[in-house]
Amino acid sequence: VFQQYNLFPHKTALENVMEGPVAVQGKPVAKAREEAVKLLEKVGLSDKIDLYPYQLSGGQQQRIGIARALAIQPELM
Repeated sequence: VFQQYNLFPHKTALENVMEGPVAVQGKPVAKAREEAVKLLEKVGLSDKIDLYPYQLSGGQQQRIGIARALAIQPELM
């Protein structure tokens, strides 16, 4: 994961993770939301889903970046 996480500042943690699957892969919003919540739980941020990047520490932003990368279900990471 890059040192600059490039999270969308106007979107919450949940919306940042959902963006790729919905906008690029055309996944239904409900399905993308369900998967994004699971990924945020996996990286230990289930209690931060409604927070914006400026409200999170650098490490938390990095974990959102990891969840976002995993959300598109890459074959290799």
